[in-house]
Amino acid sequence: MGNLWIGPPGSMYEIDQAAKSFDRTADLGVSEFKSLGGRVTVTRNLAPVRRIKLAWDLLPPAHARALDRIARRVDSSLAPTVFLVDPAAGNVLTAGQALGRGTTKATDITGLAQWFTTSTGTVAESATAVGAFTFTAVSADSALAWRCVGTVGNFPVSPGLQVSFRAPTAIAALSTESVGLDFKKADGSYISTVSASGPLVTGTVPANAAYVTPTCKPGTAGTYSLAGACLTYGGTAADGIPGDGLPPMSVTGYSDTPGRPLPFRNFSLDLVEVSGAAG
Repeated sequence: MGNLWIGPPGSMYEIDQAAKSFDRTADLGVSEFKSLGGRVTVTRNLAPVRRIKLAWDLLPPAHARALDRIARRVDSSLAPTVFLVDPAAGNVLTAGQALGRGTTKATDITGLAQWFTTSTGTVAESATAVGAFTFTAVSADSALAWRCVGTVGNFPVSPGLQVSFRAPTAIAALSTESVGLDFKKADGSYISTVSASGPLVTGTVPANAAYVTPTCKPGTAGTYSLAGACLTYGGTAADGIPGDGLPPMSVTGYSDTPGRPLPFRNFSLDLVEVSGAAG
């Protein structure tokens, strides 16, 4: 398990001190209505929203200053939303991506657009399993990549962060597969690739990188399930880890009090998953 990182792509700050408290409970948005006859009706949000509450005691001044700048949006050039690399998350792919699933007959981010081909080959909904998606490789050069749902399409990173990717289970079982991590600048332009033969690749984000795109090449023509893929920050990707996602978040509250002894500070931070943050 790695450290917590927080901030905008390319400028996420590493907090290497464990939080005193760390609540990452998702808000299910469940409401109950009880009729006069005693029957209960339940409504809930289609997509639970994650709320994260962090608190530190005696945080070093450098860490506290960085969190304070993020909370107060001191750097106007930085985006109003931030990303939180949660050390408790073993897979930053969405739950659907990790399962190789999306909305049936969809072409938006919940369906086909969670993945894209980088050469030949096609991504399509399975003809035999509703909502399940597959990749059809037509040659040894056919390749596939994963999009980050909720961003410009690439997964946000910062220099020095360790990233690890494992191919979907069906492709990992082959003896011809290879995987890669394509690192890109803030404008999306390509920097470099870390690649490996086999199902697993791990690399450190290079200087000037703000995004990463995981890629996979089966190396053998055929149709493969996309279930079982894993993208991990700060650890080693493994098979069968549920997807937590990596949504943009906004700071909704914070506290910053002097600690004893000075110059240490006691700091807390509240964040919520968002689709956007104006202002």
